Amino acid sequence: MSTATANTTYNYKVVRQFAIMTVVWGDADIKDIDILKNVCDQIEGHTICALGDAAAWPVQGLIKHFRHEIENRIDNYKALRVAE
Repeated sequence: MSTATANTTYNYKVVRQFAIMTVVWGDADIKDIDILKNVCDQIEGHTICALGDAAAWPVQGLIKHFRHEIENRIDNYKALRVAE
């Protein structure tokens, strides 16, 4: 398995876990956004295969343009869990 394929697979697993934690369980934390961005930053530009960059860009764009929305959603889920 190439490095790009391994990184893309790892990136997918991290994104999927983050989405499940946020949407399904409401158990994500703000620091998880930084972990996700860090993974993407380590992939982008560090492989000869375009697959790595292509896999990182959508996640980086989501965080860059909608971080406040993600943080709000996490905070809302936490508030709901406290209220229960």
